[in-house]
Amino acid sequence: MIVTPTPVRSYAALSRSRHPDRRPPSQGGVRPVCQVLASREAGLYHRVVMAAPRALPTGTVTFVFTDIEGSTRLSQEFGDVFAALIDRHHELLRESLAAGDGTVVSTEGDAFFAVFPAVGDAVRATIAAQHALAREPWPDGGSVRVRMGLHTGDGRLGGDNYAGIDVNRASRIADAAHGGQVLLSGASVEQLGNDVPAGVRIRDLGEVLLKGIPHPEPVFQLEIDGLPSAFPAPRAERPGWLPEPITSFIGRGAELAELAGYLDDERLITLTGPGGTGKTRLAIEAARAAQPRYAGGCWFVALEDIGDSGLAIPQIADRLGLSEEPGRTLAETLSARIGAKRTLVVLDNLEQIVAIGPALHDLLTRTPGLHVLASSREALRIAGEREYSVPVLDAEL
Repeated sequence: MIVTPTPVRSYAALSRSRHPDRRPPSQGGVRPVCQVLASREAGLYHRVVMAAPRALPTGTVTFVFTDIEGSTRLSQEFGDVFAALIDRHHELLRESLAAGDGTVVSTEGDAFFAVFPAVGDAVRATIAAQHALAREPWPDGGSVRVRMGLHTGDGRLGGDNYAGIDVNRASRIADAAHGGQVLLSGASVEQLGNDVPAGVRIRDLGEVLLKGIPHPEPVFQLEIDGLPSAFPAPRAERPGWLPEPITSFIGRGAELAELAGYLDDERLITLTGPGGTGKTRLAIEAARAAQPRYAGGCWFVALEDIGDSGLAIPQIADRLGLSEEPGRTLAETLSARIGAKRTLVVLDNLEQIVAIGPALHDLLTRTPGLHVLASSREALRIAGEREYSVPVLDAEL
């Protein structure tokens, strides 16, 4: 390794001495460990050249994808120094990734694709990268916010690159992140186990639907001391199903606001009233508004055609895509699937099977994440139920 101090006075100076950063991939699954790294000490940038090539790891590996949020906007804001800003971003990323025993597989624009033999090293590298990006004195007091996604899976080579669904899954997880956020797949969290760095917590964000991935995927966020941890919901659809309305929803603003408060505090709410008062539509719209607060999704289950309360649990399970598992009842399977993950189930026309009360109470008791919003002409009258009487509108729209 050769370390050469290179004084750089400003981003303008850096732009006049840009480092070659992208090289065509070598053959046979071999890439340079790192072509150019940089660290900042006493006002100097240090160019670190590592010439020894390294074979891409195979077997169980952790893929990391990163890119800059809003890079098009940044290019307009920073103008002539944007190229130097990108160079510096690349240097910080390469330094952090290489220090964690990572290999840069490829770059495209401001995006990085890297791989690590060990998930713990990948996690530490992304933490180091986010700290480095946050510390960097970007031009004009600006900020460069990078989103990062990790997934642990099968490192299978196809030619001189990786192939398979696990690469795509890692990329989609990065797509779901916000600038400054690090997201991990469930597989990465499981593989990481207790090897969580000090000052870092893992937050369960629930399941999301990633583009091109047929089933909901659990995603987790690294909460890193000293860095922002409050982000909007992931940029992906939540699992769940609510009917799409064909008419606009008017005249229930007060009721929606009230129900929003109740949904925060109650686990069983029954909307009651005569037929035709709009209970079903109100329940759907209340659930739609609450979707971001339910990591397990919001699910509408129609019960108007069911006359036997014993068929309600199978109907709920079917809506969630579950079937009975060996050694478990369907209710136990449903409870295990939901667990502590906040999940809202909208049960419509419950008056057909009010005898479901005890079974529903048992399911709520054993499933801490389950919340139920029901519509019925009469209350269930079981422990923990909040009855909400839906007023009649002059004209239901």
